[in-house]
Amino acid sequence: MPRIRLLPEEVHSKIAAGEVVERPASVVKELVENALDAGASRVEVELEEGGLRLIRVSDDGEGMEPEDLRLCWRSHATSKIAGPEDLLRVVTYGFRGEALYSIARVSRLTILSRPRQAGEGYLLRVAFGREEAFRPAASSPGTTVTVEALFRDYPARKAFLKSPRAEAGRALESFRLLALGRPEVRYRFRHDGRETFRWPGGTRRGLLSRLLRVPEEDLLERVYERGAYRLELILTPPERAFSTSRYLFVLVNDRVVRDRSLIAALLEGVRAAFPGGRFPAGALALYVPPHLVDVNVHPAKAEVRFRDEGEVFSFVRSAAERFLSRTVRTPSPPSSGDDLPLSPSPKIFSARAGEEKRSLKVGEDTLPFREPVSRKEGFRFLGLLRDTYALFEVEEGVLFLDFHAAHERLLFEEWRDRGGEAEELLFPAVFELSEEARERLALLGEALEKAGFRVREAGPREIVVEAVPRGGGFPAAEELRGLLEEGISPESFRDKFAARLACRLARKAGERPEPREAEELLRKVREKGLERCPHGRPLFWLVSWHELERRLGRKV
Repeated sequence: MPRIRLLPEEVHSKIAAGEVVERPASVVKELVENALDAGASRVEVELEEGGLRLIRVSDDGEGMEPEDLRLCWRSHATSKIAGPEDLLRVVTYGFRGEALYSIARVSRLTILSRPRQAGEGYLLRVAFGREEAFRPAASSPGTTVTVEALFRDYPARKAFLKSPRAEAGRALESFRLLALGRPEVRYRFRHDGRETFRWPGGTRRGLLSRLLRVPEEDLLERVYERGAYRLELILTPPERAFSTSRYLFVLVNDRVVRDRSLIAALLEGVRAAFPGGRFPAGALALYVPPHLVDVNVHPAKAEVRFRDEGEVFSFVRSAAERFLSRTVRTPSPPSSGDDLPLSPSPKIFSARAGEEKRSLKVGEDTLPFREPVSRKEGFRFLGLLRDTYALFEVEEGVLFLDFHAAHERLLFEEWRDRGGEAEELLFPAVFELSEEARERLALLGEALEKAGFRVREAGPREIVVEAVPRGGGFPAAEELRGLLEEGISPESFRDKFAARLACRLARKAGERPEPREAEELLRKVREKGLERCPHGRPLFWLVSWHELERRLGRKV
């Protein structure tokens, strides 16, 4: 193992400065990163009172020699870089030499470490920046770091922390993100004596299945390469879309980072299969030679900068497009079925069996026609265009109806005006929420009850949705989770929930409505005087007879 040394001024002056200890979660992150850099195959985290009373991180990694242990908590002490050129090829999680120093200044820090080949370990204790003890001690191979009384002498820092449960939740979220980078490692997390997460080690796909609560076989995995770049995509298919992009995780060289550009490239590549408000979930893992990416642009190493950002964006976008082309299935030909009224059912309808049709070829599209129906409504249905638009002859001319948008607006009107009658879910929905989402949930109590929701807590991060507004089913519970994660106020909850659920339940392009259903859509749209969907898009386009005749050169 490389020896620990104090960095010279010429090196640590080039490292982005910044306080790395903001809350218990940041302590957990730094200590777990050190464990992974030490080659651990097992990492365990224990918290008490949200981490303010105790944080303990244990690993079975390489351990430290006594002289390295005594030096490790000093400012800018690190074994991971030596000269300025090393900053151009960082391959470890940590490298700044700030973490233990910062933690030792604001807590009582105890480190027990034993190298794998050594017969005994050593113990180091530092209390609020002053060394108190350094001696031999019995120890298993590896390192155990205990942090107690965090921020005891810093009341201003403690004032910005949340409740112990909220802080434990943030720490667990940080811990599980680190596990995504190294899923082959065994992980365990406990808070106040209760185990809240355990992972026996395995594949990233398997861990994502666990975190997203999606069957592993429903996660699609592809690998792409271009020159020096390699990309692994593990995503849910369109039929398992989520209502938020929060569950898209970005990794660069196995480091989870925040990178809006990479997310944007991915979403641009798959947008054909994920309409507005719907997103895939999963992981985007990019592997780049160390000299082509700068990980020293953020104090907490949460962001990176690429040498050629345009090339990376292009690579991810094109890979996402290819991923989509291999995973999106062409809808099956429509089968016959009975006439059904407007409803949120996602089934695909077609014209009734035996109904006579004739077709008109227009380019690559076939427009099915049927015999004229009664014109007492002032219109007649002509057929479908590209399985997306219903074509009508109306008194004013020819009307193109976007049947998804029309159905969405009608459902929106229904859900917005519906009372708060609740229905029990046959199988209650269990979701994990971020701490921010849990705080919003607490503020929405009365609004949720009025809408028909019944929600209870099931653990430090889990909620159980037992009842939803009548007719909403499981999609209503999923949309509630999406709104909680993205942000919602009690005043806007009813409208936003109605808009999201309507988009989720409305007929989609490719789900051919039965002719009578298309007629019912137009009749209700005209009856209610509706013109736009909840997102502001037009429901229809009308070409007047006057315009048609003018365009075709007929006498006007």
